[in-house]
Amino acid sequence: MKCGFCGYEFDETTAQGCASCPLHNTCSKVRCPNCGFDIPKENRLFGWFRRRRNMAGKGEMKSKAPCPGKPGKEEGHQGAATAAALSRLNNGEEAVISEIDTGDQGTLNKIMALGILPGERVTMIQRYPTFVFQVGNTRVTADENLVNSILIHKQ
Repeated sequence: MKCGFCGYEFDETTAQGCASCPLHNTCSKVRCPNCGFDIPKENRLFGWFRRRRNMAGKGEMKSKAPCPGKPGKEEGHQGAATAAALSRLNNGEEAVISEIDTGDQGTLNKIMALGILPGERVTMIQRYPTFVFQVGNTRVTADENLVNSILIHKQ
């Protein structure tokens, strides 16, 4: 299973939920061990259809990169799109956030609190003296370290 917030991949059978919750045995949610985000468990039938669609749909093969989440990794076998840091966008360019690559829990919490999530469209407004970008209707001013931890792909 892959977390929708931080992109961390984990096995949902070993992921622990809220141990203090009295309903943790019958709960239909899984908690990401990296960021703590609650994800609903996937329906078996839905999972089967999703896997079939991913394998047969566009002829893409997902490959594991030796350094997951680093800029320049290939997302598909045909090389249609590569992940790059948000700092590589020029003024006025748009892209889609593909992943948030940070090892620091505090930075991840800051990015999530701003509403910067994978799948959201982002537009670079300004690069100098500080990065200003827009996600949805929110404009964010950020330093280079924060901007480099947000990976995007152009469409």
